[in-house]
Amino acid sequence: MPAERLQKILSVAGISSRRRAEDYIRAGKVTVNGVTAKVGDKADLEVDQVKYEGKILKPVDQLYYIVLNKPREYISARRDIQKRRSIYDLLPKDLRTKVWNVGRLDFYTEGLMLFTNDGELTQELTHPKYEHEKEYRVELNVPSDEVDFSKLEKLRQGMVRGEKEYQPAEVKRKGQFIYVTLREGQKHQVRRMIESTGYKVKSLKRIRMNKLELGDLPLGKIKYVAKEDIM
Repeated sequence: MPAERLQKILSVAGISSRRRAEDYIRAGKVTVNGVTAKVGDKADLEVDQVKYEGKILKPVDQLYYIVLNKPREYISARRDIQKRRSIYDLLPKDLRTKVWNVGRLDFYTEGLMLFTNDGELTQELTHPKYEHEKEYRVELNVPSDEVDFSKLEKLRQGMVRGEKEYQPAEVKRKGQFIYVTLREGQKHQVRRMIESTGYKVKSLKRIRMNKLELGDLPLGKIKYVAKEDIM
């Protein structure tokens, strides 16, 4: 394969964005064949040994795109000091070290999680500037027909809660659920925005990320998708 700029190699490996990769190279965190790299250097992972912070980067032999319907009470990380169950426990054993999760869901939230080893896709989906949509199905602590929907209008206006500023969200009601669509992904954002209206979240499930939908995938199960299903 032809030599590529180190910024792209680090990005494809899921290390960082290309812009951030330049900072890592300038900081001396990247070496090529034992020599500290410079911005603008190129390498071929088939023949050159590229290291980031001492770890050898290997060519990607196959790109994976995996959707999981995350159950409640699983952590969105590989390991947990409290020994709680991990989302990685639900992946095939041979893939657990080959892919990473794109974004997180909190311990009590269910729904769509994406795993991949496509670093450039990861950067695009998680960088705030792209504002990719994430849709959540929310069950409140009161029946939907008793919800004062005017209170939920606050979500459409955006809000400041404590030191956090939240961008406007889309809100709609369908059957017993409220559906909230965000274009950012701050920690506990849906729960905190809902609580600011005086209601509480009884259950929360992410059902869509960009154009990728969870569909009828059973809880705790995975499915393989194509990149074209996501972007």
